Amino acid sequence: MTSDPLIAPAARAITSLAPAVGGLEGGTAELEDVRRAAERGYFTPAEDERVRAWFARYLTAREGLLEVIGDLRPNAGADVEGVDEATQLRCFVLAYVAACVLVRAGRYLVGTIATHRLVQRKLNEPEPRFRIPPKQYTAVYRSLTSPANAWRLREAIQFAESNRTAIDALADDPTIAPVLTHLREAEDALRLGVGQYVKARLRFRWHSLRRRRASATQQVIFSIAEAFGRVVSEVRNPLHVKRVDATVLEQIAALLEPGDVVITRRDHVPTNLFLPGFWPHASLHLGPARVRADLGVEVSDDRAARWVDPIRMLEARKDGVLFRELADTLAVDAVAVIRPRLSGAEIARGLSAAISHEGKLYNFDFDFFRADRLVCTEVVYRAYDGLGPLRIDLKQRAGRLTLSAEDLLDLAVDGRGFLPVAVYGAPNCRGTVVTGDRARRALAESYDRLQPEPAPPGS
Repeated sequence: MTSDPLIAPAARAITSLAPAVGGLEGGTAELEDVRRAAERGYFTPAEDERVRAWFARYLTAREGLLEVIGDLRPNAGADVEGVDEATQLRCFVLAYVAACVLVRAGRYLVGTIATHRLVQRKLNEPEPRFRIPPKQYTAVYRSLTSPANAWRLREAIQFAESNRTAIDALADDPTIAPVLTHLREAEDALRLGVGQYVKARLRFRWHSLRRRRASATQQVIFSIAEAFGRVVSEVRNPLHVKRVDATVLEQIAALLEPGDVVITRRDHVPTNLFLPGFWPHASLHLGPARVRADLGVEVSDDRAARWVDPIRMLEARKDGVLFRELADTLAVDAVAVIRPRLSGAEIARGLSAAISHEGKLYNFDFDFFRADRLVCTEVVYRAYDGLGPLRIDLKQRAGRLTLSAEDLLDLAVDGRGFLPVAVYGAPNCRGTVVTGDRARRALAESYDRLQPEPAPPGS
């Protein structure tokens, strides 16, 4: 198998994730919140909101890094056929940097944020708003003090040290070079002496005994082993088959028009746990390449060369804001399509604006006031807000203005600037693509905007 489709997205994802994790470590407001709560003996509602939102962002970044490690696994083993040693080294470096950032962030959580029992209990509570399962803090703590993980990371450190010259030479590789800057910042986090590790393990055992029962939920294990960093990350269900099959894909494709917003959900993806609502993700349908001429979309020559059939989507994921094939975007379990109520000329302006952001990194800080990195819904926001009569208002969540995928669905359900086009895979339409008014009601029921209609007698 080839490596480039794995290496480039992994490098881009780490380049987005590492600064986001660093930003979490600079959370002075959250530090002050936990300090005051520990002194007082309880969290105020505002403190609770901020700290839980911070923890949700941390868990999202953590799972993103674990997914990167899992993505690299096929090419990271020493005995993989058809992959040369240079490629394996690059895969090792990317996985190693991801592990360094993971460990550093975990130790910041354990050693700086959650030093008091009150805070530990708070972070172990489930949070339905962010769909955080119970005992997530203990799961992170366990992984940091696991003897198996410690041994594998030690092997990774030894391999990195013995191949330091080759790793440093990758600074001339334009794909790997941005990642290496984060290695220098995070690598020291792995250098935990034996005495420090024993103390950390004992502290975890005491923490576990205090809880009276071991955590049985969300045990995420990552490890780096063998000479070229074989990576194991138990973050996906390998037996799961996406519900949107070829037939459904064909039906949705026939309904799509340029400018449509595609809202999706993938089951069994860990990062879904930490995003609010049933519908967590949004992307923008550009249409086939001929749309450029049909609508008059303004696009630079280099982007026009990348927007070619069968590519017809613009989507922000962990590897950045990129053009993608519809089949890639719809490798999901549920999909909803909503359409902006705008003229063709307005749609062209919106698509032109959105495409100007193609190539940017993903924003794991979810900060809508920086334009160099975008989250998925921000692609739609920057395309359409203020066009014609369409207004997309940001909502205050945990002290920051954001836009969720379900905020966009609210506009369609209420008929404010968008129209529902189609829904498939929601709880009330698992096996059928529904359209029109049925789509509006299916959307509303899928995330509790409306209660389901009672079943008719005798049904």
